[in-house]
Amino acid sequence: MAVCAGSCSERDASLPAASPIAQETPSPAMPVTVAAVTSAAEVPPPPVSAPPEERRGTEPSAACLAQTGDANAPRDATIHRWVDAAGVTHYSDTAPTNEVASHRVIEVHGLAPVKVEASGYDVNLPADLERRAVVDALAVQRVFHEALGIDGPPGMRLRIVFVGNADTYGKLIGEPALAASAGAYVPPQHAIYVRMQADDELAFSILRHEITHALIHEWVGNLPVPINEGIAEYFRRYRVAGMGGAIDFAADHDGLVGAAPSGDGSDALVEFLALAGPEFYAADRERRYERAYALVALLLSTPDGAAALHDVLARQKADACVPVPAESILEARYPGGLGALAADWTRFMRDPPATVRAY
Repeated sequence: MAVCAGSCSERDASLPAASPIAQETPSPAMPVTVAAVTSAAEVPPPPVSAPPEERRGTEPSAACLAQTGDANAPRDATIHRWVDAAGVTHYSDTAPTNEVASHRVIEVHGLAPVKVEASGYDVNLPADLERRAVVDALAVQRVFHEALGIDGPPGMRLRIVFVGNADTYGKLIGEPALAASAGAYVPPQHAIYVRMQADDELAFSILRHEITHALIHEWVGNLPVPINEGIAEYFRRYRVAGMGGAIDFAADHDGLVGAAPSGDGSDALVEFLALAGPEFYAADRERRYERAYALVALLLSTPDGAAALHDVLARQKADACVPVPAESILEARYPGGLGALAADWTRFMRDPPATVRAY
């Protein structure tokens, strides 16, 4: 599948579907980010992920990015765009199967495709779940670019593997001790491993979290952990419908209220932004995941906040190896500085908006 990111033109028509995606055998595993297992009956708590590896010294910034883009020349592609009965806009490289409104075919010129592969390792992955995994990955990639203003080199390659057996999963991610986790992104393999869950929605929320880590690793670098996890949690909550979808802020009302800091939040925000990996992932991490999500959701709720978050990512991308000082960037870019951001952040958690953000 491909996402419209180049020169586009539209016409009314229908065109053949893309060719099937080839499968790969997993390569030896390396350091990972992981997500914790939850039961299908629970509201999925935030996945637990290990911090990005921090690299220092004179290493070029590009060396800290995954660089999975291939050397193939850009090629033309065909994207189908339509609106479903719920008003959600879809993008896909295959035509809709049902009668829909406003079906358009977009010819994309000079676009290097994003390559996404999905398969089951020791499970028979139904075709609809395989297709959904690819669609979720491409939808998150599209909204990541749309919401954050960050793009990467052409030809990004991402492999998604669903695994049933815990011991097999632990071996594949190279960390048998983490066999109880629910999902893992393994940067050297450019692969995401997801444990099959009784609830497909839970499995796909884990997948979206790890897809976001992959995009950050590929396109941004060693982003500070609270920002990294906040963006991953934001997209974990993104419910995909084709290449469109939405985030329902009201769905996390109780978790956000329970994570709200006391007072005006100023001290809590400064301490939160200063957290490194070991402190972030220590006990009571669920509250920190909620706070990270709230910070990113708040920033993306206004143009000024989105611009401030974009600056954090752009600065990181320019010097990918060492995490940037997010607190100083937000102090300079958010209207009113960290004091105003802390007050807005605290208010967002104490009284979460009952709104839906559509993309």
